[in-house]
Amino acid sequence: MIELLSEEKIRSYDYLRIQCEFNDIWNRLFMEKYLIDRVLLGKWSKYQVLLNLISRSRLTKLFFIRSIVFKYTEYMNTHMNSDRILHSNKLGMTRSWEYPWAILNSDITQDTKILDVGSGASLLPLYLAQKSNHVDSLDSDEYQMRVLSPTLADILKFKVNYLVDDATHLPAEDDTYDYVFCISVLEHLEETRERGVLVNRHPKKLDRLAIREFLRVIKPGGRVILTLDYANKGFCTGWFQVSFEFDYVKELAEEFSTNLLEPLPNFDSIRLTPEREREIRRLWSEFYDYRPLEDPLGTALGIILTKQ
Repeated sequence: MIELLSEEKIRSYDYLRIQCEFNDIWNRLFMEKYLIDRVLLGKWSKYQVLLNLISRSRLTKLFFIRSIVFKYTEYMNTHMNSDRILHSNKLGMTRSWEYPWAILNSDITQDTKILDVGSGASLLPLYLAQKSNHVDSLDSDEYQMRVLSPTLADILKFKVNYLVDDATHLPAEDDTYDYVFCISVLEHLEETRERGVLVNRHPKKLDRLAIREFLRVIKPGGRVILTLDYANKGFCTGWFQVSFEFDYVKELAEEFSTNLLEPLPNFDSIRLTPEREREIRRLWSEFYDYRPLEDPLGTALGIILTKQ
């Protein structure tokens, strides 16, 4: 199954209902802003104490440890506070489609085993934890998985198991999960910066390796639910140009054609025509103070895979 973001769905009742449910989680975090900052500051202070002790030492052999602590505390001090967390989790144009699309294409119960890959500090694992008692959340960012995300889950009293690992080497046995979610992650696996612009030329095709891992760990009949940032060549402007393009997605779909939940009879149906580009620009302008020459522009594409 392959589906393109549409204005019709993003405004439908079911999509609006799920958007409201995500906004409810966001509002609960907003009401706990003070507690989030207090808890994170307390955890950060422990490392600050260690930093002060090391900085007073004259032992040169501790220089390496001291440099690590400096970088770690600088990262926490500049990136991790409630304002940044809340800002990053505001439902923008694509998330307002991706999250409901993923939920509506799953059937989750309390016994459903779920893995959310590349989740970072997103709200999706928290949302899923309201429906299932078995939610694993995986990301390569150690601080987010060991400190930040567990703090949010603890404050909201949600049960999520946070893991630090790589999407291309999942720490799970074969046939473990009923669902693997991966929301707008694959386009970032090999992103690099060229002249100040983020690009992804897929030199190692790590996205394919990750998908094979997702298929390995789902049970027969389980689902891998992916969304991708998607744009025409040259359509995604500004500093951000990592989106998947039509030809690459077509190759990807052909490689995993036997795993598609539903075949796509006409692949041209997901082309970004001028009419669809106008629709996307209209949606971006509605959700943001959109500046065509400065802001990144693209849309979202959903893919569902399964295995026999």
